[in-house]
Amino acid sequence: MEMKQNMLAALGCTILGLALLPSPAIATFTDPRSSDEDIVVTGNKTTKAEIADFIRTTIATPKGGRYDGQYARFAQAVCPKVVGLSAENKRQVEKRMRGVAKAADMPVAKEDCKPNVFVMVVSDGNEAVSMVRKKRSRLFGNMPQYERERIAKSGGPAYAWKRIQASSAETGALQNSDDTEPLPVVGATTEVPVMRSNVKSRIKRTIKQTMTHSFVLLEKDALVDLTTIQIADYAAMRSYIDTRDSQTDQAPGYSILALFDSPQTNQKIPNSISEMDLMLLSSLYNSPSDVSASKQSAAMLHRFEKELTSRKHD
Repeated sequence: MEMKQNMLAALGCTILGLALLPSPAIATFTDPRSSDEDIVVTGNKTTKAEIADFIRTTIATPKGGRYDGQYARFAQAVCPKVVGLSAENKRQVEKRMRGVAKAADMPVAKEDCKPNVFVMVVSDGNEAVSMVRKKRSRLFGNMPQYERERIAKSGGPAYAWKRIQASSAETGALQNSDDTEPLPVVGATTEVPVMRSNVKSRIKRTIKQTMTHSFVLLEKDALVDLTTIQIADYAAMRSYIDTRDSQTDQAPGYSILALFDSPQTNQKIPNSISEMDLMLLSSLYNSPSDVSASKQSAAMLHRFEKELTSRKHD
């Protein structure tokens, strides 16, 4: 299992050599507007319906739908790795991404960890994804070909995908990995993995959807004049959540996920992660992972309301 993890980490790092193509434009970053030690968020008045809509439109609809599928998230501590920027900018972005995860009560690995979250700055995202599909296709895991095609043609300037596997809700053992056992059959053997479970419930599931690796490619030209905080906060949201890609719906203007959207009249691009963004991350990673997406979203909505209520009384 560890050998597979090392292989994936090495393959992720080699994307830089495959995807960084010569370009006359050079990304320039302004000075960060706040310390990378602190996560400063902006708040806004939000109704229950708006919160529910934010959850629904931000997180990808799981395979099987809301009632049969589950929202995926990292089970292991996150370990961000940035490539394609200067050494100082990489340090700032990685540190900020760690800070966002900690602020959302997510597990964060030590700095000498094996990367499982990759953020790569490339010249041409479409060409970079196409190269990865041809030469490093294992980075997509079990993702269907039509999904890989959709990512390549999404138009950028950000391209993102996750490696997601089913795992045991009790032990965390991944399906189709070295942690699973062959199913014993009288007179024969099979390679179908078994994840043992003692769960006996109509609500809880024996499995959960686990993100093992995340990849975000950002086109260099789109980063001109952005701060490292904006880049890190956007990359964190795209990395830590299996975000929903929509060609019609834009993210709310207060969300850092709207960073590359065309701003509406009198609307500025977000400077950093918002209060709603951070609560979305926190509610996802602090909700049950072994229930259906509909029950996960209900638990997330409850946490949202509780957090907002407590902050009003502070």
